[in-house]
Amino acid sequence: MTELFTELGIDIKSNAIEQKTTCPKCSHTRKNKKDKCLSVNLDKGVYNCHNCGWSGNVKLKPKEEYIIPDAHGVELSERTLAYFKKRGISEATVANWGITESVEWFPQVEKKRKAINFNYYRDGQLVNVKYRDAEKNFKMVSGAELIFYGIDNIKDSKYCYIVEGEMDALSLHEAGIYSVVSVPNGASKGNQNLKYLDNCWRYFADMDEVILFTDNDEAGMSLRNELARRLGRHRCKYVEISDFKDANDLLGSQGPEALRKCLKEAKNFPIEGVLNINDIWSSVLNYSEHGIKNYSLGLAESDDFFKIALGEWTVVTGIPNSGKSDVIDQIAVNMATMHDFKTAFFAPESFPFEGHIKRIANKLNETDCSVDHLNRSKAFIEDHFHFVKIDLENLTLKAILNKFRELVLQKGINICVIDPYNMLDHSAQRDLNYVSKILSEITQFVQQTNTHLFLIAHPRKMELNTQNEFKVPTPYDISGSSDFFNKSYGCLTVYRELGHKTKYGSDAVTVHVQKVKRKENGKQGKFAIAPDFNHGGAYKHIDGSKGFTVVTDLPF
Repeated sequence: MTELFTELGIDIKSNAIEQKTTCPKCSHTRKNKKDKCLSVNLDKGVYNCHNCGWSGNVKLKPKEEYIIPDAHGVELSERTLAYFKKRGISEATVANWGITESVEWFPQVEKKRKAINFNYYRDGQLVNVKYRDAEKNFKMVSGAELIFYGIDNIKDSKYCYIVEGEMDALSLHEAGIYSVVSVPNGASKGNQNLKYLDNCWRYFADMDEVILFTDNDEAGMSLRNELARRLGRHRCKYVEISDFKDANDLLGSQGPEALRKCLKEAKNFPIEGVLNINDIWSSVLNYSEHGIKNYSLGLAESDDFFKIALGEWTVVTGIPNSGKSDVIDQIAVNMATMHDFKTAFFAPESFPFEGHIKRIANKLNETDCSVDHLNRSKAFIEDHFHFVKIDLENLTLKAILNKFRELVLQKGINICVIDPYNMLDHSAQRDLNYVSKILSEITQFVQQTNTHLFLIAHPRKMELNTQNEFKVPTPYDISGSSDFFNKSYGCLTVYRELGHKTKYGSDAVTVHVQKVKRKENGKQGKFAIAPDFNHGGAYKHIDGSKGFTVVTDLPF
C-alpha cells in the first residue's frame, strides 16, 4: 500500500494505519515547511491535506485495458516433451492443449531462461500466457486478461472440473476427463479475488454440476470454498486426496486409473437436511485452528463492540433521518477499501442511483467530488458496488435475494443491503408467522452464499420523552414482529444526537450495538461518529464520553 502513496509523492514514515505527513502539493510553499498537514489512512487508502484541501484515494485506479499477447512460442523440444512424459503427460495431451516454449525474462532471477508456455485461449484466440522455467518460476503477461486455462473445453458443457494448476488440468485430460479448466494463478491464504471468474461466469451459468479439485492445503481449501460460494454449493462437489499433493502427483504416482477412481469419489457440499460429519471434517479442523473470521467496520471504536462475519445478517434501525442509510454506505465503502469486499444494494430510499453513486464517491475520496474525482473513481465503484433496479418485479424478498444470488456468481459480492425492509411488497402477509418465515429465508440465503446482509428497517411510530426527545429505538420497536431482534445475528441502532454539534458542523451520531449473537464478533455497547461534510460526508471518530468533543490527537 505504501508504494501507492509514494507514487503521488506522499512520504510515509511508518506502518501506523493513521498518520500525518507533509503535503507534496503545498508544504514546500509554506513558511513552516515541516508542518504535517496531510492526513493519511493506510487501510482505506485516503489522504487529505488540511491546508490546501488536496485529497483522494490511492486505491481508485482507472479500468484496465487488456492487452493481447503475441503468439511467439515454438514447438516443444524433445527435452521438454521428456519432462512432461516424466510427469505422466503424453505428447498427444500436450499437443491438444497447444503448449509451446520460448526464451523469456524472469524477474525472480533477473535472467532470460527457457520457458514452457501455457497458452490461454478463448474462442480460439490467445488471451494470456503463463511462462514457467525449470525452477518453477512463473509469470503471466502483464496487462493481459485473467481467464480460466482451457475455457474453450467447457463451452456448451453441462458439467466441468476446476483444478488449481495447468499440470492438474493436463492430468485430468490424460485420465480421459476433457471438460476441465484450471484457475490461472493458484490459491492463496488471503482473500480470494477471482477476477478470472468475473470474466468467465457466463460459461458456468447453465451448468448442472461443477467438481472442484484444489490442492489439499489451507490455501486450496480457501479457493475451493470461494469457488463453491460463487458457483452455488447446491451444484458443486469437491474432490479430496489425503496422500498426494494434487492431481498430477496422484497421476504420476498411481497412474490414470487411480486418478479416475479418485474423481468418482467426489463429495457433495452439505446445505440442507441431515449433516454428514465426514463431509465437513476438514472444515471442522480449520475452524478449531483458526476460529471465526470476522471483519472490521472501520468506524471509530466499532472494533471494540462489533465486527461482521460472513454467513450472518444484521438488522439496522433508527428513527427517520437518523442516518441509517448513510452509515451503511460508509460501512460498504470501508469494506471495499479495507477488505476488497463488494456490495449489492437494494435501496429504493437512496434513489436516484446517480445521487447514491455520488455519495459513495464522496466517501471514497473524502471530498465533494469534482468531475475529475468521479472519473477516477468510476472503475473502483463499478467493480465494488452493484445496484438492484427498483421495479415491481424486484419488490418481493424472494426476487431481491435471487438478484443478489446472481451477483454472487457474476461479481462475487460479499455484502448485501436491503434498505429498507418496509419498502418490500408484503401483500402475501396473511399468517402470523410471515415475518418469521421471511427472516428465516434471509438466514438461509446468507449461509448458502456466505455473504453478510444488512437489513434496514424503520421502527413503528416513536413517542417523545419528557425532554421532547425520541428515545433510542430497539429492534423490538420495528414494526411487524419481535423476530427482527430474535432471529438476527446482530442489531444496530443509529441515533442522531440532535443539538450535540461537532467541530465538523454536524450532529453527533451514536451507534448502539444492541445484540451480538456470537461473542467472537463483539459485545453490547455504543460508539460515537460524525459525518464530516467538509470532506465528502465521511464519518469520523468522535469521543462520545466527553460530551461529543472531537478527539484532537487523531488525523481523521
